Amino acid sequence: MNTSLIAAAALVLTAIAAPAMAQSASTTGSGSITVIRPLTITKTADLKFGTVVRPGTGAGTVVVSAAGARSVTGGVAGLTSGDTPAAAAFSVAGEGGQSVSVTIPASFTMANGTDSLTVTTSNSLTGSAASQTLSNALGSAGSLAFSVGGSVPVASTTTTGAYTGTFTVSAAYN
Repeated sequence: MNTSLIAAAALVLTAIAAPAMAQSASTTGSGSITVIRPLTITKTADLKFGTVVRPGTGAGTVVVSAAGARSVTGGVAGLTSGDTPAAAAFSVAGEGGQSVSVTIPASFTMANGTDSLTVTTSNSLTGSAASQTLSNALGSAGSLAFSVGGSVPVASTTTTGAYTGTFTVSAAYN
């Protein structure tokens, strides 16, 4: 019995003293990066409604389409003198084939002293402004040209004079 006890103790000590064989595994990872050109946006023309005569009574509207054509309604008369009506024009440049989001305000204000008129904008972008694609392919310069038109109400009580205002157009990679 003593011999059995000594043998069992020796077996336990051998199991404790023996180095454990741990399992291990490994693999490798990789990294990558694609570097592209920065975006730029350039204004190439301003939105111009031209010179109009306010209606004698009531109210009308002056519209410059995104294509640059002016129309008037409600007794407003468009003159050929003064600024030639035109849509604003912009060009976005960056990495070809990349998706960009263009932001154009829905409206902006033009002022003449303390008097103001609100312009509601329109644009020539196809589909969602948040999902546009620059021309060409990755590795080449790409661009996107678009225009902004608008409509502005003119009432018989609108103060005469020159109205001006600004709006901000921006673009970002998606």
